[in-house]
Amino acid sequence: MNIPEKEYRLKTEVVFFMKRHSISSNLLIFRDQIDLKALKENVEIKLEIVLVDHHNLPNEDMYLMESIIKIIDHRPQDKRWPWTGRKVYLENVGSCATLVARNLFDKHPEVIDSQISSLLRGPILIDTYNLSKKVDRATSMDIEIIEALEKIGSLDLDRNKVFNEIFNAKSDISELTVDDLLIRDLKETSGVPITVLPILVKDFLDLQGSLKSLENFVLSKNITIIIVMGLDLTSEKVFRDIAIFSLATDQLKKKIIEALLSAQPSLELTLIKEINNKDENFNLVLYEQKNVRITRKQILPIIQNTISSECQC
Repeated sequence: MNIPEKEYRLKTEVVFFMKRHSISSNLLIFRDQIDLKALKENVEIKLEIVLVDHHNLPNEDMYLMESIIKIIDHRPQDKRWPWTGRKVYLENVGSCATLVARNLFDKHPEVIDSQISSLLRGPILIDTYNLSKKVDRATSMDIEIIEALEKIGSLDLDRNKVFNEIFNAKSDISELTVDDLLIRDLKETSGVPITVLPILVKDFLDLQGSLKSLENFVLSKNITIIIVMGLDLTSEKVFRDIAIFSLATDQLKKKIIEALLSAQPSLELTLIKEINNKDENFNLVLYEQKNVRITRKQILPIIQNTISSECQC
C-alpha cells in the first residue's frame, strides 16, 4: 500500500474489509517497508511499477519515472502526464477497482475466485455509493463489472449489507484525531492538497483544535493552502461542503475560489461562513456544495488548470 504502515489504521474501512477477508496487516506491504530506490539502483533486477488510481508522480517519486510500465486510473487525463510508450488505461468510471477488475477479466480470468471477486466488489460499491443514481457516479461499466464479479465469484452476500458495513466502518472516526482526519484521504495536485472528510467540514470545524490542526498541517508541509471537502451520507439525502484554508501569505486562494465558483458544471456553492483568526495568520472560507455529484475527481483538474494558468502569468 502506498502509505506508511503507521497510517494504515486511519483507513478504517480498509482495515475492516481486509479483516473481513482474513487479511491481517502483516500480510500487506507498506511504502516504508520497501526500498524502491535501492531496487531501482540494483543492476541485477529490473524494477517495474504499475500506477493504480493516479497517474502522476510527486517530486519525491520522480526517480521512479523510467520504471513505470502501466497506468490504471479513472481520473481525467492530466495533460502534463501523457505517459507516452506505456500501457495506459484511463477511463471515466466510478471506481478504479472497476478498471482493475476489467484488466483481470481480460488478461487473467483464471485467478478471479470468490475472494478476489469480493475484494474488488467492495471498493466499487463504496466508490459509487452502492451504485446510487442520486450520486450518479456509477457508469455502465461499473454495473457490468459488479454483475460479472458476483456471477463468477458466486457472491451471495447482499450488496446493501456489504455497502452499509463498509460505509459504517469508513464513517467511524471515534478513534481518530483531527490531525488523523486531515491525512486520512489526502491527494495533491500541483502542490495543493485536497483532503476528503467522512463528515461535513462544518462539523469538522466544531471539533476541538481543528483550525490549529489545519494551520499546523500547511506549515509542516511548507505550503500555504489546503482544500477540505466534506461529505455526509448518513441520511437519505447526500450533503457536501467545501472549504479553502489559506495562510495570510497565500497568493492562490482568490484564484482557486474564483475557479470553483465559475466551474462548469456548477458546484452550486453557497457561502456558509468565513473565518479570520485574530492575528490574521490564516483565513478559511466555507461553502455548501449543492451539486453533490461533483467529487474530488472533478475538482482536481479545476485546481490543476488554475495553478497552470497562474504559473503562466
